[in-house]
Amino acid sequence: MNTLREALRTDRGRRVAGTIFLTGLSATFLFCGYEFIRSPAESIFLTSFRAESKPYALSCVPVMMALLIYLYGRLLSAAGSAKAMAGSMLASSAVFVLAFFWLRSGSRWPVFFLYVFKESYIVILSEQYWSFINSTLKDDEGRIFNGPVAGFGALGSLLGGFLLSRYAVELRSETFVLLSAAAGIPALVLFWSAYRTGGEPVPTPGEERGRQGHLHLSILRENRTVLYIALIIFTAQALSTLLDLRFTQLLRDAFTEQDGRTAFLGGFWMKVNIFSFSMQFVLAPLLLRRARTRWIQVGIPLVHAVTCSFLLMHPGIFSAGLAYLLFKGLDYSIFRASKETLYIPFSYDTRYRAKQVADAFSYRLSRGVTSVAVSVLNAAGGVPAAAYASAGLLFSGAWAALAFPLTSSRGSGSVIQAGGYPVYGAEVAERRKGIVK
Repeated sequence: MNTLREALRTDRGRRVAGTIFLTGLSATFLFCGYEFIRSPAESIFLTSFRAESKPYALSCVPVMMALLIYLYGRLLSAAGSAKAMAGSMLASSAVFVLAFFWLRSGSRWPVFFLYVFKESYIVILSEQYWSFINSTLKDDEGRIFNGPVAGFGALGSLLGGFLLSRYAVELRSETFVLLSAAAGIPALVLFWSAYRTGGEPVPTPGEERGRQGHLHLSILRENRTVLYIALIIFTAQALSTLLDLRFTQLLRDAFTEQDGRTAFLGGFWMKVNIFSFSMQFVLAPLLLRRARTRWIQVGIPLVHAVTCSFLLMHPGIFSAGLAYLLFKGLDYSIFRASKETLYIPFSYDTRYRAKQVADAFSYRLSRGVTSVAVSVLNAAGGVPAAAYASAGLLFSGAWAALAFPLTSSRGSGSVIQAGGYPVYGAEVAERRKGIVK
């Protein structure tokens, strides 16, 4: 199945396309809402705390992530993936509504909590989208649909960034916290419709109701592909954190007024998402069909090595912003679309449980660990400005090195088998009922 046109010629292809369209449209609202919370929470934080306090907040994120992922795992075991998704999204919207009113108390603690929560919730929700997509698509379908479905998310981020940059000063930053909660409702309705269209993935009897553990952590030991994904994400997010902290320092020096800073950040993330959107709909599908996964995964960190070198030689807000923009743009597009194809052959628990730990938790754990290290160095006398780019170069090299065993280990893990070949998404339930032969 090489093209979308070929996919739409079959009943399965049309069903899959409809499911992916609803999922993508849901992601548009989700990530639009995330843009409504990302920059305002950042700007409000910088009003209440110094930029040097940001590493302390980031170091609390892994604790929040561990709690939320455990609660998600328990909900997944008790209610299944569709209801776990609905509960997660409703809870996130409720938190933002409560935070909006809590911020009005004038205390700094709701500001700190909101920053930590916004760093945590989006990763867990995002991984649930990809768990569903990876359970619905076959490998060749993933190479067709992964780029466009990620593009829908980028479209939402693009719209959110535009609205934020246009109306942040007029509506004030705090108002967008409430708007973020509102955006979660259509995202939930559309994602629920996608589940109804594509069918809810069903675990094997040995995986039902979390029998192997609510997080099934042993998969990280048993499946080398998932382990290497976790290591790569940890390394990549260490690089991201260094670029983020350096960009934040320069941003603080350039903008002293809160709402103006929010507007600038909204415009910055809009540029990130324009770049990401373009990559997802144009370059990602082409690369996924024609380039080996290994060269995609190795090539991305080499691009970051070049931008870190540029930042090291020409320090400033432009070079820091460019390095951070390219990292986020590639992370949201080609890296994500390519990485997700690696999960498609694996079991329900790998896609829905271990993935949350390998992708979501390692993502924020890395940011927390890196932030703690920076905080310790700052307390010991400060971190030289050039150290951020220099360390970024080292992490880029480590990332490229890890990409080789990642791609060579593909296929070493649990696959749901039926009749000698993998079963995907709703077909698991259909086979059990005797619908699919």
